[in-house]
Amino acid sequence: MFNIHDTLSFNELRDQVAARADQQLPDVVAHVSTVTMTPDGNLDVPGMGLVRLNLWSRKQFASDLGFREKWFASATPDERADEVNRRLSRLPGQRKFRAFKDSTGQADGVLRAILSPGFTPIDDSRIFDRLGANLGGALDTYRFLKADSTDQTTMHTAVRVDPLSVRGDKLRPGFRLRNSEVGAAALSVDDFWLRQVCDNGLIVTVGAKRLLYRTHRRIDDDHLAAALVIALGKLPERWAATTGLMELAMNTPVAHPDTAVAAVLEDAPVPRALVEAAQVAALRDEAHTRYGVVQAVTLVAHRDNRDPDLRFVLESRAGDYLTADAA
Repeated sequence: MFNIHDTLSFNELRDQVAARADQQLPDVVAHVSTVTMTPDGNLDVPGMGLVRLNLWSRKQFASDLGFREKWFASATPDERADEVNRRLSRLPGQRKFRAFKDSTGQADGVLRAILSPGFTPIDDSRIFDRLGANLGGALDTYRFLKADSTDQTTMHTAVRVDPLSVRGDKLRPGFRLRNSEVGAAALSVDDFWLRQVCDNGLIVTVGAKRLLYRTHRRIDDDHLAAALVIALGKLPERWAATTGLMELAMNTPVAHPDTAVAAVLEDAPVPRALVEAAQVAALRDEAHTRYGVVQAVTLVAHRDNRDPDLRFVLESRAGDYLTADAA
């Protein structure tokens, strides 16, 4: 069950974001033909030094050079280095390299991404600086959950200190800020709901419009601040709309909740095992309403899954189902 004491204030979370940003090496733009790979699998990037590849940068690197990832993983160290360096020497153009300091000391850094030279990321530290400077005390009404971070994305989730009750079900509305500093996703802010009794999370798009969605391109601080302030300013009105949708869903019967779950997750990049787990949950809990189907999907999103990006997909699909008839 949700415990307010396990959460962070905005300032505590901002300090964590700043500490993570301090681990980033300066971005380097280099001609691809000057980059080389060592037999141990590190890249030697002029101006950056030796860097290890993480899963995301390895995927980008293999795609950039026309490798199948399976070959890249199965080749011997010498075969890999020879073939990679041959292709690098013939590849024209430049790339932007982003890396963190390597805390293990195995290399100078850990390569986060290989990007086009003109890619202009909106980093988390900029976002939190703008939020702090322009919303200040208004963020004291929220508490922040532990940040979810992968090689590809970061997700920061805020919930209101005071819960709302929808027909006796205690819920904490808030927002989720999802970002990628490495080109994997846009900057987005979405309505988020946390069900207090079981920690189920739900992402809701009210009126088929997200709070904020912006691809990574150049933006000055004033425009970034304005976009964030406008987005969060819409929340109270949208919460009222969502509680109405939840009440309607509680009263809408679903004859076959397992079939409804399958429809919710159709074509979603979700493992079959999770789909089946959600179907079992829906039948076991007798979730014979639209609201019950939503809860079955969001339950497995956090109970049976540890991938934040996959959780985002599941919570978003559940929210789309909740609002489908109102769009």
